[in-house]
Amino acid sequence: MKGLIVAVAALLMASSGTAAAQQPAPLNAEAARSLSDFQNFGPHRAFVIGADGRATWQVGAGGADPGNAVNITLKRCEERGKPPCTLHVVNNYTVTGADWRAQVPARSADAPDIGRVRPEPYWSMRGPKLAAGLIVWSHGYRAGKDSTDSAPQAWIGRFTRMGYDLYRFDREWIVDWAGDATALSEAVRKAREMGYRRVVLAGQSAGAWVSLAALARGAPVDGVISIAAAHHGEVIKMRNDTTRARSEWQNVVGALKPGPRVVLVNFADDAYDVGGRMADARSAFAKSGLDAVVIDNPEGFKGHGAGNDMAFARKFGGCIESFIDKGTKQPPC
Repeated sequence: MKGLIVAVAALLMASSGTAAAQQPAPLNAEAARSLSDFQNFGPHRAFVIGADGRATWQVGAGGADPGNAVNITLKRCEERGKPPCTLHVVNNYTVTGADWRAQVPARSADAPDIGRVRPEPYWSMRGPKLAAGLIVWSHGYRAGKDSTDSAPQAWIGRFTRMGYDLYRFDREWIVDWAGDATALSEAVRKAREMGYRRVVLAGQSAGAWVSLAALARGAPVDGVISIAAAHHGEVIKMRNDTTRARSEWQNVVGALKPGPRVVLVNFADDAYDVGGRMADARSAFAKSGLDAVVIDNPEGFKGHGAGNDMAFARKFGGCIESFIDKGTKQPPC
């Protein structure tokens, strides 16, 4: 895949060869290690090298394009007092000193929409025949706020580094939950027909719920990663009537059949959590035989958005990847 970072060695080359490219400072050993670490995290992201060979980088920046990530990273490098600062990588394109907007297309070549699922913008894809698989990110949702430019959670880079293509299931407005779940399930079937060997659904909040609901509808996936799933509003707004929300959760996890691997993550002090859901899931999975990892109230992480924290990606990214891709349960999962 043109533009994909395949190894740290790609940035040890002198330049990108374009006339506009700067001659970059060589990477020192620390910067090379930073580049390897950088590749574990998702878009939008940027990697910059200062005149002293040290790296500065940003991952998981929101926005319609990687511009925020680029600006943040260049500013940090300049504030460190070691200009000139050379931009090396934007998302998963090597740009080394060139104008990134001329080097990074808004849509990867040969990356069509798959039903209602679209390719991550400014992100290079391998395509169904060459990719290790497809991972589809579904964002959370808040009424009155457009979240379609929000970044995937940073740990998703674990999968893109393995060669998974990254697509998104964006919903500016949610008015038909069942229709969304059906559309996502249909997109998965189409992706299989296109030739993707593995398909993983992942999401946070409403995106986690729709991923599980698509699986319950029979979406032919290899795995689902559900981070702080939510279908109803905040518990405090339910006037203490959480019966319906709990019942719908039980119906969803009870409908999941063995085959795909599932990761469920729930955090303490989640304003959308009606309580008891992870116990419900464990009970349902024990009956069905579904292979799952349940991460319930991990120490040091609180609140509905705790999965957005880089610390969460560092602590749990590796074990989520290992379980979904290989079925291996390793600490701290």
